[in-house]
Amino acid sequence: MKKRRLLGKLTALAAVSLVLLTACQNQEASEEDSAATDSSSDQETEVLRFGITGGYPPSNYHDEDTEELVGYEVDMAKELVKDLDGDVKAEFVEMSFGSILESLNSDRIDVAMHSLSETPERAEQYDFTVPYFDKVWGVIVAEDSDIQTLDDLDGKRAAQSVSTSSGQEAEKLGGELVPIDDVDEAMKLITEDRADFYLGSDVGQQDYLDKQPEPLSVRVLDETVPDVPASLVVPKGSDELREDLNEVIIENTEDGTLAEIYDEYLGMDKSIEDFDEYLDEDE
Repeated sequence: MKKRRLLGKLTALAAVSLVLLTACQNQEASEEDSAATDSSSDQETEVLRFGITGGYPPSNYHDEDTEELVGYEVDMAKELVKDLDGDVKAEFVEMSFGSILESLNSDRIDVAMHSLSETPERAEQYDFTVPYFDKVWGVIVAEDSDIQTLDDLDGKRAAQSVSTSSGQEAEKLGGELVPIDDVDEAMKLITEDRADFYLGSDVGQQDYLDKQPEPLSVRVLDETVPDVPASLVVPKGSDELREDLNEVIIENTEDGTLAEIYDEYLGMDKSIEDFDEYLDEDE
């Protein structure tokens, strides 16, 4: 009788143990499934890496108070990826301007985004999207300069970075290049009469002049120089990525999203009016 009672207790304990073991196994399986789901969710989020300098206001720069990366190109990239298929996030990789296009070749970035215009030389090595920003060159001269029109630039000293499209454009206007590293150096050369003019983005120039603690002894010519509009740049042969970006650039232009971003930073709309000349026949 005692043995039966003990056997009954052991049987009952075994049953309880079995229930507890099953519960633990079910919990572990549930946790594994949850972890697998989280992992799968993480894997579904794709990252599109944009190459920028992080120091080119108002295009892309760090806010002085928050250190947050801001600018019209930063906001634009965030909006564009929202409309790409899947869950895509924009990631910004900061580097020197001279390294941006090279970084496409080394797979450090997926997209070069720094107010880049398509040139025949660049088009041989990279693919360009439809443009997203209408660029115009402005010309800064000394306040007391006798330069009044673009024709007056022929034979004058141009404070320019020699590796940029602005430097090439200054040469086309007859300028003799005086190499610089940045806008500060250009303004110093002009005010000290060691250079005669500086050619650069009209919006970038105005932003720079507006942020000076004291007005500089310079002025901007009334005449501007048309420039090739800015496009995103992707590695050669990235047809699918280029076509996807074309689609979202056009969509965000036509619905006014880009115009709102430009107006916030620039007080004007710099979006493209007509894409027909930039699209292939099959697009």
